Amino acid sequence: MNAKRILALLFAVLMVAGCLTACTGNSGTPTGTEPAGTQAATGGSTELTFVPWSAEDIADMGARIKEEANGGTVKLKIWQPDTAQEVFRAQADKFIEIFKDYATIEIEMGVQGENDVAGNVISDKDAAADVYGFASDQAERLIKGNAVTEVFFANEVASMNTADSVEAAKNADGKLIAYPEVGSNSYFLCYDKRDITEEQAKTLEGIFEACKAKNKNFIMDAGNGYFSCMFLFTGGLATDGFEEDGETQKFNDYDIDKVTASAMAFANLFKTYKANFEANGTGNVISGFRNGTTSAGLIGSWDIAAAKTALGENAGFAILPTINIDGTDTQIYNMFGYKYIGVNPNSKFPYAAQALAYYLTNEECQLERAEKLEWAPSNINASNNDIVKNNGALNASLAQAAYSVPQVNIAQVFWDPCAAFGKYIIESGNDFSADAVKAEVEKCINNIRDM
Repeated sequence: MNAKRILALLFAVLMVAGCLTACTGNSGTPTGTEPAGTQAATGGSTELTFVPWSAEDIADMGARIKEEANGGTVKLKIWQPDTAQEVFRAQADKFIEIFKDYATIEIEMGVQGENDVAGNVISDKDAAADVYGFASDQAERLIKGNAVTEVFFANEVASMNTADSVEAAKNADGKLIAYPEVGSNSYFLCYDKRDITEEQAKTLEGIFEACKAKNKNFIMDAGNGYFSCMFLFTGGLATDGFEEDGETQKFNDYDIDKVTASAMAFANLFKTYKANFEANGTGNVISGFRNGTTSAGLIGSWDIAAAKTALGENAGFAILPTINIDGTDTQIYNMFGYKYIGVNPNSKFPYAAQALAYYLTNEECQLERAEKLEWAPSNINASNNDIVKNNGALNASLAQAAYSVPQVNIAQVFWDPCAAFGKYIIESGNDFSADAVKAEVEKCINNIRDM
């Protein structure tokens, strides 16, 4: 990767940026608290199973980490969810081992959900982790809050990861602000293969018929804006960044009648099969599989391991089905996001933090997490590995990207109006005439733009 020339330039840029940060100070108000569940390590006897860089690259990077350490100890903190702590601890220890001849490195683990990261980093950057995982919908807040810094290894990252995952991590100036970590942070279909055939799983009507025949349920969190946006997106509506003010949600050039027809199709189908439809969270899908009351449901990529435990070899996975809209089977579209690792601009060891983020998102680390955590890779080579290709759940989660609206540049006010619209659609006693549904669609869109 031409490390000696590239990293020398980046390190020089970093030093200038560090001086500027020191001069301007931190404008944030320290209100956050450090997450519980931390643990630290300084390396040692960890057996290396992979090293992503050449000896020359390691020597060059190690020299810069040594210079940054300045005779002291490099202390870094990682934030990741509680379920990922063990895997990231082991990967962090391998990073320590790689550079043990250049500096003493201590890496502390902290428990932090990706969906809460932006607020916690912004509230107190000095207490926040140096390196943290976050979902793509958090990117805009992190950028506006000056809580994430530009990626040092942008060219290398862009060449190794899918184009969509890279594009979704760019700021308004086209600069990459985070390292792609997960290639699918979305939801898709999971079903019990004893109740539903692969062919039935292709259509929502087929799924409901199968559920009715077994006297079981289909579950989706239809009152949640993250899921109910599919009622609108399937009809052609899509978010399209922000208006010039940088805050008002912008939409594509949609056809209101087609969006209305889509919403009506969902509403009428839920009403027809109300005895076999449950509007509830993904956790209820898993418990329904366990207790035998559920034949199918929409689960998140974060539920894969639990679904496999609940159904065993009977677990089936697929992209979202079609729904019949005015006589035409139409592919259901959803919201599709990614996960990233960001670097705190207030890190006391910014170069080491960048190197750690780069390491944690390399091909082998992503592949290891795919195998142990069921996290779908964004890395192109890892995605083509047999470990991923032979995993039906990961394939379904990644394939859904082709039928989705990217979960980037989403206004914070987007979710509540969508949730309210979803609750309207699933209430079978409501008026679902074309005029009534169209009015609700318009109200939802206007509330998103006006709030």
